[in-house]
Amino acid sequence: MLKWCWIYFKNTGEYMKKIMFIQNEGNVVGGVWYVNKTLAEEFAKKGFDVEILSVRNNQMEKNVSCGSRVKLSVINGELPWNLVRKKTVIEPLKKLDIISFFKRLRSYFVSKKTLLEDYEKMRRYITKENPDYIIASQYQVLKGIPKAFLKKTVYEHHRSFDMFKIERDNYKVIKKYNDLIFGYVWLSKSALNKAVNAGFKNNYCIYNPVRFSTNNQADVLLNKKLVVISRIENTLKRINLMIELVDKVFKNSKYKEWVFEIYGLGDLDEDSKKIIKNNNQIVYKGPTDNPKDVLLSSSINLNTSVSEGFSLSILEASMCGVPTVTFNHGEAVFEEVLDNNTGFVVKQNDNELYVKKLETLMSNDDKLKSFSDNCKEYSNNFLVSNIIDDWLELFKKIDKENL
Repeated sequence: MLKWCWIYFKNTGEYMKKIMFIQNEGNVVGGVWYVNKTLAEEFAKKGFDVEILSVRNNQMEKNVSCGSRVKLSVINGELPWNLVRKKTVIEPLKKLDIISFFKRLRSYFVSKKTLLEDYEKMRRYITKENPDYIIASQYQVLKGIPKAFLKKTVYEHHRSFDMFKIERDNYKVIKKYNDLIFGYVWLSKSALNKAVNAGFKNNYCIYNPVRFSTNNQADVLLNKKLVVISRIENTLKRINLMIELVDKVFKNSKYKEWVFEIYGLGDLDEDSKKIIKNNNQIVYKGPTDNPKDVLLSSSINLNTSVSEGFSLSILEASMCGVPTVTFNHGEAVFEEVLDNNTGFVVKQNDNELYVKKLETLMSNDDKLKSFSDNCKEYSNNFLVSNIIDDWLELFKKIDKENL
């Protein structure tokens, strides 16, 4: 990193400004990580000194990597981010299980103590590194940012604003920083408008960038493939429901040439495994390190999430010219998918309409090809080169505030 700093100083006569991303946990591959990684690598290309700092490091997951110009640091590399919550502590009392209650209570205080210690280490580390800009990717890390650096900090909210308001404790924590940090970055214009109406100050909308670009476009008519690339779980992503709905579609012999491929990390539930065992058109492929090639060989992307902040999988599908059928999973959905243009957005829990919209695309070549072309054009809005410009404008405002 010092080498790059010297090259930059030599060429410009200015010292490289430092950007620090802060997240809960390193080594967990998910939406927050991919956004931070994509932005960090692009900032480094622009000549910034860039670091991704994690509070904890989950040893259970495989190591992640970033560009050679981006520094990866961890405050506590021994513990995962598995905090004991208050509501978990009191659950045994409902069953009069006093022993479990006191065990969980002890775990709660130990968990809280170690986290407070990590936050103190984090404050010392940030003070030593002295970043010019801090991007806090999750609300918990705000507690570990020194007061002197809060006006250089923006909090980027990666979840649906509607879901965020339901989680009242989280909402209160973030709202508490209203007059302390520089501002808030929301992932959609709809979320920004809701934040303004809720009384949040200094609000900005910056979309998530798609993590790759390609000039190629999927041959959606030839491929005849449904696809999902997602974490495999049933509470938020509802992969089990997706499998049920596709199985229902495939019962029609009209679609016997189609297949459904499932990519992602996690375990399928027993009912889903049974469906796949009895339907050779549905295949669980496991994790993939090459989403671009997977999508370029697909026809339609599926999403059955209850809630999303701003779906990276939908952006990536659009970049490859693959339209999406999705439930309405939050205020950003109509900025991710242009309904009846780059895909279909279906009201939550209207499973029959979801199936109907999916079959409409599968059986109408003209509409499928038109949606594919629209996706390819629309995806240019999310190129990292365009998104970075919005961040650079925000940094100028932070500089002005901190003169």
